[in-house]
Amino acid sequence: MFNGFLNRLLHKGKAAPPAVVARPAPQAPAAPAARPMVERAPSAAPIGVGARRPLVSAQGTLAGFEFHAGALDPRRLRRDGDAAAAAAYANNILGAMRLCASQGLAALVELPLAWLTRCVDDKMFGSGMHFLLRIDPAGDAPAAVATTKRLRAAGARVGWDPSATASVLLADAGGPDFMPLRSPAVRDDVQAWRAAVAAATERCKGVPVVILDLPGVETLEALLGPDVLMAACNLAAVQPPSKVQALPAQAQRVLRLLDRLLHDDQNAAVVDEIKADAALGLRLLHYLNSAGASPGRELDSIEQAVLVLGRDKLYQWLAQMLVRMSPPRPASEALQALALARARLLESLGRAERAPNPGGLYLLGLASMLPTLLQCSLGDAGQALCLPPSAMQALESKAGPWGTHLLLLDALEANDIAAAAALAAPFGGLDAVFALWTDAWRPR
Repeated sequence: MFNGFLNRLLHKGKAAPPAVVARPAPQAPAAPAARPMVERAPSAAPIGVGARRPLVSAQGTLAGFEFHAGALDPRRLRRDGDAAAAAAYANNILGAMRLCASQGLAALVELPLAWLTRCVDDKMFGSGMHFLLRIDPAGDAPAAVATTKRLRAAGARVGWDPSATASVLLADAGGPDFMPLRSPAVRDDVQAWRAAVAAATERCKGVPVVILDLPGVETLEALLGPDVLMAACNLAAVQPPSKVQALPAQAQRVLRLLDRLLHDDQNAAVVDEIKADAALGLRLLHYLNSAGASPGRELDSIEQAVLVLGRDKLYQWLAQMLVRMSPPRPASEALQALALARARLLESLGRAERAPNPGGLYLLGLASMLPTLLQCSLGDAGQALCLPPSAMQALESKAGPWGTHLLLLDALEANDIAAAAALAAPFGGLDAVFALWTDAWRPR
């Protein structure tokens, strides 16, 4: 099931069209199956490979994604009788990682080294792919070293815990390109995390750390620096801002415009709203003229700009502007990317179930991140967006007709594949949801 979805994604020239607000997107035709990259057993196809989690770079940007190996018990896959199942897992994961790396983003996965040893096609490895190795102490040292060298020769980066006993199997492979950081005893203590980073880099000078499963955004931001290659946490976890601020006046204007577009107000009302904010009007005209929206002549009025851009694209442009109004913070770019991805996914879920107002779900996705982005309360964000009662109910208690959408999004971000599968049926099933989640992150 997932293999067919992955092969369609990997087939060049068949990328899905960009998502358009409140307008059904045409479906890309199914591509022929790609040839197998590793020895595999089709009956052993795994689930959960499409789950991904954003990784934040040392500069606070979206560095890429961490991929998960699915829900099967890895202890079972270490038995010789499950070699074909392990190969099928590796095949699916490598394909998803290559797709991610082809977009200029890092793709990281933690896998048993033995799985990668079974891969028979080195073309599946490449630049941008990061492998965090799980090493079996009873493994074959020459085979482990040979596999590590194959990965590096293909341009991939390879990491492992150099303090682990099993790392002696890779003594002849050179040091790791990066290493995981173990959690300190007190997970909520930022100083303890900083001390752990310092101790790890002191033991292995010049080797950066990758930090996964951090307790929150503020801890993640406090650790970003030259010794950290990438870090991850639940970026979307709603935490009350340390200091609640009123929404900026320009943000309120953008929110009102989004509401007008969502409720199909007349163009004249939209134009008047834009004209009331001179800076907003100038930014819109600059955007359109620099983008070459009207070749041969320069747009010089808001009326022209709204007509040329169209309501759907104006809606998307305003949404992107809203999230970029967030106050400066170390991980702001990654948080902004997440806000737009959540909004696109919820809107796509609405279209998949033929909801009457998928644009409202787009706003729900934005609203779920506004407290983190704009340091405002959840109530202020909902009221400023003029969200319907169903959206407010979903935001406040994950209940009501739209509560399922947020619960599914939470399950995807937490890699809770069982919960995601149970919630995905109204939207076409888990594979369909993975496809929408992948598209929501696609660079625009």
